[in-house]
Amino acid sequence: MPATNARVFLVVALLAAAAGMGGANAQDVVNRDWVLDPGRSHVYMETEKLEKVIEKKAFARVEGKVDQDGQASIKIDLASLDTGTDIRNVRMRFLLFETYKFPNALITAKLDKSRLRGLATKSSVTYPLTMKVEMHGVSHEFTTDVSVTRAGDDTVTVATVKPIVVGAETFGFGGGLAKLSDAMGGINIVPSAAITFDLTFASGDLKPALEAVQAQRNKESAEQQTKAITAEACETRFNVISETGAIYFKTDSAELDSKSEPLLDSGADIAKRCPSVKFEVNGYTDNVGGRRYNQRLSERRAKSVVDYLVAKGVEAARIKATGYGESHPAVPNNSEANRAKNRRIEFKVVK
Repeated sequence: MPATNARVFLVVALLAAAAGMGGANAQDVVNRDWVLDPGRSHVYMETEKLEKVIEKKAFARVEGKVDQDGQASIKIDLASLDTGTDIRNVRMRFLLFETYKFPNALITAKLDKSRLRGLATKSSVTYPLTMKVEMHGVSHEFTTDVSVTRAGDDTVTVATVKPIVVGAETFGFGGGLAKLSDAMGGINIVPSAAITFDLTFASGDLKPALEAVQAQRNKESAEQQTKAITAEACETRFNVISETGAIYFKTDSAELDSKSEPLLDSGADIAKRCPSVKFEVNGYTDNVGGRRYNQRLSERRAKSVVDYLVAKGVEAARIKATGYGESHPAVPNNSEANRAKNRRIEFKVVK
């Protein structure tokens, strides 16, 4: 997960490197604006689970630039991570990256252009780049070597020299990793990821065309996020939302905490993308307090969620609020951590 961040900064590195190199005139190349070629650039995250089961995933949407002053910036759309399976994609977004709150990883770096002048006499240089990565509400600096290669007078490529290993706790992914493991039956997931990338940057006459490509990609991405989805895809998303544990209430109250809004807003958007689907909002409590009190509290909390979704444009006739009190614990009520898991809201699609 953190690997994602790693890639992000790697990408920035590439971009930065690209800004300082060029064709025949090194000084001219260093002082250009460069843009990322989204069709020829790749950022990968490799993770390990169970016993040596390695999975390599790619982020489909990455954009970036380097200006004439050497300021580089890269943005990675974390929701574009593609594992090859819809439910795994959704779990990575909601449980690990929490993209409903933190949709992007941002990388910035200030290039030392003098370090790139070697491209005037060489086809490739290895460049140590220090970058700041902002992801999941955390900012962290990294330094990594990237290989920058001239592919033409107006094109450069930047690639990682070796994988960048990032620990889950670097960007606060420990809790999300635990949720991801629980959702997958408690399997062991190694708490680190390796990030690699190969990026292509262009300048000069190639720049306008690439900017147009990026604009079209951004338009398609926005349309993708609002288009209708199937009932099955809707159910997958509501099941995963139920696993986030990110709907909060004030203590002994049915009043929603404002921290719940990003996830509920995402839930409302999903519900509106599958307008024929009806679903239940089910409330549960731990076993602290009286059974009758807990039953009533669970009903009120479920209704608060329904009221919020209706206020966001979901048709009231499609949603039913039900409370189960303490009668269906997800785990034994034998610790505060477990009791917290039992105080929950779950979404269930009505077949």
